[in-house]
Amino acid sequence: MRVLLWLVVLVCAMTEVQAQAILKVTTAAAVSRAMEHNESVLIAGSQSEGARQRLREVRSDGLPAIDVNVNYTRNWLLPTFIFADQTVKIGSDNNVAGSLTLRQPLFTGGRVRGGMRRAASEVESSAQGQRQMRQQIAAEVETAVYDHLLAAEILEVNRVALARSRSNLQQVAALHRVGQATEFDLTRATVQVATAGADSVARENEYAVAEMALKDLMGVSLSQQIANEAQFRATSSLPVDDLDGLIATALEQRPESRQWAALVAAQRGAKSVAQAGGRPNLDFIANSQMQFQNDALGDATDGDEWRRSWSTGLVLSVPLFDGRRSHAQTAQAKQQIRQFQLEQERAMRVIEREVRQAWLDLREAEGRLLARQGSVTQAERGLQDVTSRYRTGGGRQLEVLDAQLALVEAETESARARRDRATAFVRLELATGIVDVSASMADSD
Repeated sequence: MRVLLWLVVLVCAMTEVQAQAILKVTTAAAVSRAMEHNESVLIAGSQSEGARQRLREVRSDGLPAIDVNVNYTRNWLLPTFIFADQTVKIGSDNNVAGSLTLRQPLFTGGRVRGGMRRAASEVESSAQGQRQMRQQIAAEVETAVYDHLLAAEILEVNRVALARSRSNLQQVAALHRVGQATEFDLTRATVQVATAGADSVARENEYAVAEMALKDLMGVSLSQQIANEAQFRATSSLPVDDLDGLIATALEQRPESRQWAALVAAQRGAKSVAQAGGRPNLDFIANSQMQFQNDALGDATDGDEWRRSWSTGLVLSVPLFDGRRSHAQTAQAKQQIRQFQLEQERAMRVIEREVRQAWLDLREAEGRLLARQGSVTQAERGLQDVTSRYRTGGGRQLEVLDAQLALVEAETESARARRDRATAFVRLELATGIVDVSASMADSD
């Protein structure tokens, strides 16, 4: 009894550990995990942080710069000369000099302001790039969840179809033994079992591939066991009947739209920096110096041995001729602005086209799903009818096979239609730029 009790406890413990090792996946959980672990999302975040640090770097050009310098010189052999029969040494054995310098730009011709404008716009562009990547990965993860669900449903359909084929083969074999089924019927039923078995193997491979794709997007190990608890979504927060409203939302919300606007602003800042190259610069300078010269280094603690000086001033720098470098750089910046504006116009057309295409795809998916409603029930009834008639000798084996094939196709296409509608919602939300990367839509059937 003790051995049996320990075995039960061990089995329960192993079952609990195994259950804990399985990662439960919903659409929201998958998207949330991808935002934390997907490499593309993390790289985009790193790039955005780098842009913010560059802004800090540019901002420092307009802030005071304070430098402290301390120099110590030990003179091992000093020059000497003889004066009135006495040897006179020039200098001291120890020389310590310290300086504190403050430099504050007062006027830079627009260089600092333009640089900050450029850097700030690049921060916005990088942030929109990060937002675009997060939305793209969120959409891909949600689509992968639905692909995994579809693969699981089709696999189950084929497994049930294989079970039906085997049951049908047993029935045909029984009728064949009593002379109510021909040899051809038996052969045809056997071939159907083999075909269903091969289809089931293929569907298992498709399921495994879909699962690997989902794990890869989530950023988890491919050996991690998962349990997909999501469902095909059937709704969206978008007003899917208002195409013009969807287009207006996309032109305003899409990360690409905001990103191109930020790039144009960044180039305007670059133009200001280029123009500043031909303008005067004015800096305020404040300098403090302390110097100690003595043969005995220990006297450095005596404040009277130090010599101090303070000075302030202005430094004006006026570029007279730079080979027209600043003029050429300004012209380049203007051309870059024009290029970005053209790219922005093209991006707007692409966004509108993508919204229209996604809207049409959604209408098609909903239409196919509506057409498929009731097809599975009708196919099941048809299979029950022909199977019953075949058992009583009133039907043919070919009718049974056709009914089984029709049911498999109806179940498969119904699952595909629900998957296509769910992914159509995802593509439409991605096209309008409102994908929620923090938590996806609640799973619904």
